[in-house]
Amino acid sequence: MTQKLLSKDNSVSDLLQTIDPKGIADELMRGPVEILLNLIEQLQSKIKELRQENQHLRDENNHLKGEQGKFTPVSVL
Repeated sequence: MTQKLLSKDNSVSDLLQTIDPKGIADELMRGPVEILLNLIEQLQSKIKELRQENQHLRDENNHLKGEQGKFTPVSVL
């Protein structure tokens, strides 16, 4: 079941929004949990960015090989 949740970017973002570290009874664990949640959010954002860049490069590669595709020139990041 966790696999299904993690396969969709929106599901992970939605899931992260439902977690409230303030609800953790152990005060010593709140800080690390908040840090981990922030890290997960940052990594999820980076994964999305890299997937988009990867798709762009695949499309550009296909275009250069003369294949049809969704090639749209994009400025260098």
